[in-house]
Amino acid sequence: MFITLFSFSQENKSSLDFALIDENSKKIKYKNDITQLTLELTKDYNSKIEKTRAIFIWITENIKYDCRKYNRIFLKGKVKKFKCKTKEQCDLKITNYEQKQIIRTLKKEKGICGDYSMLFEKMCKIAGINCYYINGYTKTKAFQIGKLGELKHAWNVVDIDGVYYYFDVTWASGGVSEYENGKLKKFYKKFNEYYWMTPIDKLSRNHYPKDTTWIKNSIFNKTLYKNNPYIDNSLISSIDVLSPKTGVLNAKVGDTIKFIIKYNNNVEKIQINSNSKRNPSVWKIFKKKEVFNEEALKKQKYFDFTKDGDVISFNYVINNKTINFVSILFDYRLALKYRIKITN
Repeated sequence: MFITLFSFSQENKSSLDFALIDENSKKIKYKNDITQLTLELTKDYNSKIEKTRAIFIWITENIKYDCRKYNRIFLKGKVKKFKCKTKEQCDLKITNYEQKQIIRTLKKEKGICGDYSMLFEKMCKIAGINCYYINGYTKTKAFQIGKLGELKHAWNVVDIDGVYYYFDVTWASGGVSEYENGKLKKFYKKFNEYYWMTPIDKLSRNHYPKDTTWIKNSIFNKTLYKNNPYIDNSLISSIDVLSPKTGVLNAKVGDTIKFIIKYNNNVEKIQINSNSKRNPSVWKIFKKKEVFNEEALKKQKYFDFTKDGDVISFNYVINNKTINFVSILFDYRLALKYRIKITN
């Protein structure tokens, strides 16, 4: 994503080779001193982006998501509150609390998004990097098309020579499973490169800051963010929607919607489900494992598509006025979802 390590852009970040930095960062241990840890991680690197990478990788490698803490705070409403008479007192209490949380995260090797982001900010600042904590909205569910999502996530911006670079160290570290009631079940460690130095057009697919100062040089606004199509997070790094880019489609009965999707993985079968007609799920649980349901496989309907390199194209006709969403499946897995608004 750059010509040299000191001149780079977000669009071609994939050309950076961080293999050696990643390997070395994973070997370093925390020894009860955050300054020592940071200096040990960054001492062999000159550029800010190399130092940032070392810190980013160390956190994703060593910190797990704390599902129990999330459930306690966001589901049971046990949010930390401060009693103070002046703004100065509040600021001091908040600062002290954040420092304790950072140390707790390091010692327990787990935390929630705010903990990840505070730790990343603190370590970057120790290394002389201008890093900032951001809180804002995120969307993780298909039904959130056209909505802001939830205001309970945190991520970071790093300012290098006046250019903003975006990082979500929490989502880069892995994912979580959850129960039907929204309670988190288990953290699964799996590094996701997508959330390292993410271009704003990619981050805005599912992130939007509460303070829009952090996207001041971007064309993206709240409406564009709200109306993005849903892209499943497990595929988000592989998909680039070329058309239609908005996830809220106004259409009449009889209209043909042409989907053009850049997808850098192989796909053999494409299906489209809607609220009026859907394929039965091909998955069932057998001995605690997900396996194919052979009977359901016989009842599947597929869409013809063309493939030119890594660009997939197919058409969908709006055939009745009751349709209000379409879900696109790649090889029986949800990939994208759109809302449909039928007009007269």
